[in-house]
Amino acid sequence: MIRYRSRFFTFIAAILIAIQALAACAPATSTGVAPGAATQIPTSPTELIPQTGATEAASAVPTEAATNTEQTDPLVFQQAMRKLWEDHIQLTRVYLVSAIADLPDSEAAAERLLKNQEDIGNAIKPFYGDEAGEQLTTLLKEHITIAVDLVSAAKAGDNARVEDANARWSENANQIATFLSTANPDNWPEGEMQAMLQTHLDLTLEEATARLNGDWAGDIAAYDKVHDAILEMSDMLADGIIKQFPDNFSEQTTSQAEVDLTLAMDKLWEDHITWTRMYVISAAADLPDADAVAERLLKNQEDIGNAIKPVYGDDAGNQLTALLKEHITIAVDLVGAAKAGDNARVEDANARWSENANQIATFLSTANPDNWPEGEMQTMLQTHLDLTLEEATARLNGDWAGDIAAYDKVHDAILEMSGMLTKGIVAQFPDQFS
Repeated sequence: MIRYRSRFFTFIAAILIAIQALAACAPATSTGVAPGAATQIPTSPTELIPQTGATEAASAVPTEAATNTEQTDPLVFQQAMRKLWEDHIQLTRVYLVSAIADLPDSEAAAERLLKNQEDIGNAIKPFYGDEAGEQLTTLLKEHITIAVDLVSAAKAGDNARVEDANARWSENANQIATFLSTANPDNWPEGEMQAMLQTHLDLTLEEATARLNGDWAGDIAAYDKVHDAILEMSDMLADGIIKQFPDNFSEQTTSQAEVDLTLAMDKLWEDHITWTRMYVISAAADLPDADAVAERLLKNQEDIGNAIKPVYGDDAGNQLTALLKEHITIAVDLVGAAKAGDNARVEDANARWSENANQIATFLSTANPDNWPEGEMQTMLQTHLDLTLEEATARLNGDWAGDIAAYDKVHDAILEMSGMLTKGIVAQFPDQFS
């Protein structure tokens, strides 16, 4: 529980700094569909940061260290920061599930999260210098190691160790708040930073506590709150950076309606891959929360269908939900068959899965033929199936590195798909997004 909080805090701090670095580095100067992403977001948030290789020494407090010749689109920047936060909470949850259940991938999950802290630290080096980047990485890794201590102590029922780790965890969080506030005092007041980070800790602790107590409904509900809060925090940080370094960003030409559509679609599809991953983990390890996770995953399909109802109508929304739920139930069959080593069932499920994907492609293409050609829709959806199957296969085979790498590819691909869907909607209904 504590471990989760620390990990969460760590990531938060990292992203905050990455965001600031990002801004500092930016240049001075009939029928319809549902929400998506009108702008293409980079494969990784660090792609927004010029790799200029600054070498100046940095103090404990971030300072401007670099400028760029190209301006960053504010929406793209916001999406990139959200992706970092999505990775944070997903990787934290995977570690939490694995550590509490004593699954053999817990070390690999922790390693992936630690690597992310290094990536975030490296991302600010071009702007704040190498020392500042290393300092941030150290603070974030400390968050993670303290969190590991907290989870271990909580599992052992060692209250003294829990209290000690919790105190160290809070102190580390305050250090991060100070670091961030010093970097951007006008937009990130220290008191607000501390409160924001404490909220994340509290929600993550709520999630971890529910999991440790076997309260699967509470665990899932807490994660949903964690998700909402992390995106709110990410947006607050991104906004602060844009305000601090206005010359580093291009003028916001995207309408608020399009921004809202973009972010809403991204969140829905990231929920889709997150809950799919959590189901694969639980089903593969026969964890007792598998049914609860499957139920939450099916609810996500309803959310996606409901999202298009205002544009396509209730019937179309319900039809999409039915197709997506079939996508999930076939995936459940596929995982079950693979676990049982039943090749005939695997082949049958895989064939039905591909056919269902083609049906979804036809549905989408019919709704928006000019922007969603059926062939492109089929290719996009088949890529999603292939990458998800790669992820599940690696996990069933105990290939933890392959499992993690596959999910990273799933994440990149789903955001690309979300962006394609959003662009198509905006192009089809320009009057609604002007």
